Amino acid sequence: MSSLVYLYLIIGLVLISYGANVLVSSTEDISKKFNISKFISSFIFIGLATSSPEIFISIISSLEGKGNIAIGNALGSNIANIALVFALTILLFGSNITEKNKILSKEIKGFMIIALLLSILVYPVLIDGTVSKNESASLLLFFVISFYFYNKYFYSNGGMKINQKHIHGVLVFISLIFGLFLLLIGTNIFLDNSITIAKSFGLTDYVIGLSITAIGTSIPELASSIESARKKNFDFIVGNILGSNIFNIAIVISVVGIIDNHLTQALSIIDVMRDILMILITTAVFYIIIKNYNQYITKMLCSLLLLSFVLYQFNLYGINI
Repeated sequence: MSSLVYLYLIIGLVLISYGANVLVSSTEDISKKFNISKFISSFIFIGLATSSPEIFISIISSLEGKGNIAIGNALGSNIANIALVFALTILLFGSNITEKNKILSKEIKGFMIIALLLSILVYPVLIDGTVSKNESASLLLFFVISFYFYNKYFYSNGGMKINQKHIHGVLVFISLIFGLFLLLIGTNIFLDNSITIAKSFGLTDYVIGLSITAIGTSIPELASSIESARKKNFDFIVGNILGSNIFNIAIVISVVGIIDNHLTQALSIIDVMRDILMILITTAVFYIIIKNYNQYITKMLCSLLLLSFVLYQFNLYGINI
């Protein structure tokens, strides 16, 4: 294996880091320009943007008949987004966060409910080890209906008011697209070379999806969360994580059923139960942290999240400690 593989990994990380910086700055501008709450703007623009690598991987993997990688990627990314990205961001930059959201906004509560319900719904979808077209349609339908009820019962923005004095709207969206472009290019370079390394160790597609690919596609979330923490935008971090996790299940897994519903190897029920249980536990801890933010308790819970993520990775690779 050529040493250039490792050089490309570094190049990919640099592009991701710079792209995240541009993306977060652009989202701040959009929030100010169009009077959108920080949470909603980060949920839509950062969350969807940082989920685009997972969506991209899902489409490519499914077209190549490797839907297992896409499913493992979606589930693994949701675990990594909280147990690695969120935990690491708070541990390293928690002192930068000035907002203590002890009373969650209706917006966050609404999307927390959607994230939990989708995490539960994905279990009966994957219980038989495959994803059918009907199951994909059900996930997407639930996704659309959830947004309808969210808009009706939880969202209260008071209407969009454009700030004429702020930066020109076209420039904001050009900057946003440029940041997304850098994220996608950097993630693609990073993933291609990471998978090359993983294949050299003889890992299965599902394990590669849960580990290497999941961590790789969560790097944009990590870079964006760190950048948000540096700028003291706690709502951006929460919106990024929730948005990415919801899009991962609703869109990424649905794409598999639509394109490649005959998986090369049916998923193990035990593996599916393990991964969904991990998602539910980490999501519950995530909720506890953002609802009762306390520097000391939060650092302890984030440390436990990181430890659980390390042990989970050991389990994937069959390492006993």
